[in-house]
Amino acid sequence: MIYIILMIICFLLLMAIRIPIPFALIASTLVYFIGSGLPLDIVIVRLLRSFDSFILLAIPFFILAGKIMSEAQISDRLIRLADLMVGRVKGNLAYVNIVVSMFFGGITGTAISDTTAIGSVMIPSMAKKGYSKSFSAAVTAASSTMGPIIPPSLMFIIYGSIAQVSIRDMFLAGAVPGVMVGLSQMGVVKLYGAKHDLPRREEKIGAKEGIKIIYDALLAILLPVIILGGILLGIVSPTEAAVIATFYAIFIALFIYRTLSFKRLLVIIKDSAVETGSVSIIIAAAALFGWALSNEQLPMMFADMLMDNVSAKWQILLLINIMLFCLGMFMDSIPAIMIVTPVFLPLYTMLNIDPLHAGLFMSINLITGLATPPVGCCLFAASIISEEPIERISKAILPFIVANIIVVLLVTYIPEITLFVPRFFN
Repeated sequence: MIYIILMIICFLLLMAIRIPIPFALIASTLVYFIGSGLPLDIVIVRLLRSFDSFILLAIPFFILAGKIMSEAQISDRLIRLADLMVGRVKGNLAYVNIVVSMFFGGITGTAISDTTAIGSVMIPSMAKKGYSKSFSAAVTAASSTMGPIIPPSLMFIIYGSIAQVSIRDMFLAGAVPGVMVGLSQMGVVKLYGAKHDLPRREEKIGAKEGIKIIYDALLAILLPVIILGGILLGIVSPTEAAVIATFYAIFIALFIYRTLSFKRLLVIIKDSAVETGSVSIIIAAAALFGWALSNEQLPMMFADMLMDNVSAKWQILLLINIMLFCLGMFMDSIPAIMIVTPVFLPLYTMLNIDPLHAGLFMSINLITGLATPPVGCCLFAASIISEEPIERISKAILPFIVANIIVVLLVTYIPEITLFVPRFFN
């Protein structure tokens, strides 16, 4: 047990001095292996076995499809569609930002892609119309957290592969919470708009122009419909849906919209391969770290300790959420979900909590950390685009973080929010 404690301390120290997460995970795990006298051959076996899952093949294809849609200037078409839907209300561009994040989340499945693709257009547009840069950046960073919740979602794929939960059910369960996050953030904009008299769009959009806007964005909106529809009807698996989504994105970007060249496509494929490699290293390193924890029975001991010292189920869930929120403030969501899932699964079994339900509130909680100070990556991306200090954006984003936390608590304590849709279709 002493060596597993040393492993955790080593990991925390390496994180504190800003060593990249995968290297911190591997280095700290080696401390455990060497100290325990375990053969280092196991390290290689566990690293390779972490990829022994057909469902993980969906990750590179969803990354590629998302990058193609981002590079093909799809965000401009979605923004115009969202503007048409929102109308001429006070603070309309802030609502547009949130709505287009819902659309984009159903295409890319990653938060940082949403922040960069939407923020590069929306933040300057909002600033030009009289919105403060800090508020514009805060809305963009906060709304991008819907990306990994609204299916498809890389995080759901990874959690499902660890917890042995249906990826199809994870995708279905994420739809309602994703919309709830969007609606809660719209509520923040509503309150902010009443207090600060946000501007509104003055010009009207005619019927003819509105039809053209819908027509231009229709093919982009069809992508998440194809993904979810194919999985829902049992026609394709999530991995097969990812492949179809990739070829669909290539086809409309090259031949329909013609906003992408073959030369640029090759660059995108290369970038996607690099990003897939980065995600894969994190998956392998986190899986090795998780194996070390499981080998020492730490998850079971943690579950027994909580059950012995905390009597009420709601208190245990509250403690879990607090721990996840603190972890999400300092660690990216993908390695975090890989590390904590094996630790919490025995506890969920003891508490008779559906792992599908647990996966949703864990994911939403950790994803909120992507926009939470001090090290949220979406926060930093919005800061770079807006050229606003991170301190100002951190202050402006706090009401949106509170809105996300409210959704996390609702999803945690009302399981039917997440379980209703999968049960209905099953």
